[in-house]
Amino acid sequence: MKTTTTTFALQNNSTNANIIKKLFITGALALLSLTSCETNDDVDIEVITPDDSEIVFGGLELQNSIIDSRENDLQQFTVDGTTGGIIVGAQGTQLSFQPSAFENLDGTAVTGNVDIELIEIYGRADMLKKKLPTNGKQPNGDVVTIISGGEFFINATQNGNQLRPAQAFDLTAPVGNSAGFNPEMTVFRPDNDCDELDCDVVWEEDEEADVRGGEIQNADGTWTSAYIAPLTGFGWTNLDRWWSYAGPKTMVYVDVPEGFNETNSAVYVSYDGEPDALALFDTYDTTLEQFTEHYGQMPIGQQVHFIFVSVQDGDYVYAIQGATIVDGHTEIIGTTQTTSEAGLTALIDALP
Repeated sequence: MKTTTTTFALQNNSTNANIIKKLFITGALALLSLTSCETNDDVDIEVITPDDSEIVFGGLELQNSIIDSRENDLQQFTVDGTTGGIIVGAQGTQLSFQPSAFENLDGTAVTGNVDIELIEIYGRADMLKKKLPTNGKQPNGDVVTIISGGEFFINATQNGNQLRPAQAFDLTAPVGNSAGFNPEMTVFRPDNDCDELDCDVVWEEDEEADVRGGEIQNADGTWTSAYIAPLTGFGWTNLDRWWSYAGPKTMVYVDVPEGFNETNSAVYVSYDGEPDALALFDTYDTTLEQFTEHYGQMPIGQQVHFIFVSVQDGDYVYAIQGATIVDGHTEIIGTTQTTSEAGLTALIDALP
């Protein structure tokens, strides 16, 4: 990928130089992100500050890494449109299609081979790399944490033409935690009804959905507890339940290192003891220059790990900091390190 570096020098000739510098950077990032939409170049902004230190901003690498992670894990299958069939993903997810399960967008029946695409996500590391956090929108519009039983992208095409379900098909997901089946698990879908691979997703409960318990047979012949959800549409689906926390909550802010903001980095929080949840700080306060979750929904007293991440020069730039949430919490991200995708995955998988 071609990378273009643009350099700006800022003079320290005013008591407001730092404020001007940050405003200038924000405007330059916005301008260059617009021009980058016309090419596939990764545009970095290199800012030389008055003390001759350099801050490098690169936003496109992070965005590209998200799409790449989704595309790289896209599994391909084929079923017969007339007879239907069952496909099994690499992590044990099953999709069961009945006979005559597909139709064209004009309502005509589909026969012959149908191409099925599947992404299955069961862990926090994949949620982070694919930017698919467990942020759920409540009926009043508040965004809170939900606990996932698996996130999935499912699609069907024939000869490159988009299809839709002619009838419900079953999604069967193995229950991957020691607690076993949870009857509160239900189906969540994107709140913007986006069914494309590159959606930015906030999950919203499908109140008409039905999730039941069952079993799924493993490759070795043993059986595992599973969730079974009849689905009537393609695109993104999340099996989730609302996370209940009875104690007091607070707003939380995260102050990230100089040179990073919402255009080139992201901040997540993992909850100790909840391996199936990963919340995204989905708002950037441009006045405070800090990330926040902006609904005051972080539980006081909860032990968490803050995860700061960017992508620069092909490496993940990250910081992982443990903390206990206090009233009016502000987390300051200190020293960052770099690692590979595999290294970041191992670090996140090791969190409590």
